[in-house]
Amino acid sequence: MPARVKPLRAIAAPKLIAAGPRPQWRFGELTVALGAARAELRYAHEPVGFCRPEPEAIAQAVERARQRLASRSRGPDDLLPAMVAAYARLLRRQGARPGARVALVELRAELGGTRAQFAWDVARLRRERRLVVDRRRIDLGVATGHAAGQRSRAVWIENDGGGGSYFATFRLIAQEAVS
Repeated sequence: MPARVKPLRAIAAPKLIAAGPRPQWRFGELTVALGAARAELRYAHEPVGFCRPEPEAIAQAVERARQRLASRSRGPDDLLPAMVAAYARLLRRQGARPGARVALVELRAELGGTRAQFAWDVARLRRERRLVVDRRRIDLGVATGHAAGQRSRAVWIENDGGGGSYFATFRLIAQEAVS
């Protein structure tokens, strides 16, 4: 009996985002950079897969990469306490007070996992409006100037429209009371 092929989830029509010798297409949350020999799949500017540069192979690879990111995603109820604990460890190591900024890349390293998965999970927190924990709000500091151009010092966080920003710092600040 032949194996059942899992149907592909309907994805939005690809959108050309960069022309030229190595065109880039947006497939939902993922970007596909086409080369002569292979296509590279990226999320948050990070590679998440490769495939042959053929339409069916790309569609299948995009779905596999999306499913992999979603299935490995830490839900807010798991991720938020882990972020609080990692932030506290970093503050202790740096001898800093609560509310001080720490490098976002250091927080990601404390939590483990890939850069792409971390960016996926933080974007999920933003999408699900889960940026408050223990009456403190997550504050991400935008990377500016030289830091924005250095992958080692910033993390690209996607927004729903396919754009995003590089962020360099993380802190937890007191949540203002809503009247």
